[in-house]
Amino acid sequence: MRKQIIGLAVSAGVLVTAFPAAASASTPALALATTSSTPADSTGGWTPVTYQPRDQAVGTVCSFELKTDFLTQGVEQRISATYPDGSPLRTDFRGPLVARFTNAATGASVDEDLSGAGTLVNLPDGSSLWNVPDNIGVTIHPGDPYHAQGEYVFSGGAVISISATKQVRVLYQTKVTDVCAALS
Repeated sequence: MRKQIIGLAVSAGVLVTAFPAAASASTPALALATTSSTPADSTGGWTPVTYQPRDQAVGTVCSFELKTDFLTQGVEQRISATYPDGSPLRTDFRGPLVARFTNAATGASVDEDLSGAGTLVNLPDGSSLWNVPDNIGVTIHPGDPYHAQGEYVFSGGAVISISATKQVRVLYQTKVTDVCAALS
């Protein structure tokens, strides 16, 4: 099954993994894909972001083992504002990204097109704010008081706040696709 959804994957830790400087592969609440980037060049400061496959154990996101592979990657990032110490204040993201989510027990899979644009603002208290006018894939782990655990694709725009302790609060969303339910 293939669904076309315009959006951007967000990862703030284990993930989903969130995006570079603002997210680390060890963040527990929100995840999409671990990222890496290369130094800025004459492309206006845009650098490529690479997402690695991820495997979420039974019960950490879905009631089954969830595998995520990235079929299409072309996301770029650009730090558009910094704090006086040089750390990123605002990072912009753009480009194509297609993720395949697979139920490891049944082999059932769904492809989600997360291509688009988004902005990440890192706040002084260690929290962050994502503003994504397109769509975004979000992994929420157990124990988050603001949203049920699971793998979600928010389409048609979303604003997401991530606390300094990596708890996810969805401030605005339009359509929600529950990936775990779709693959159950």
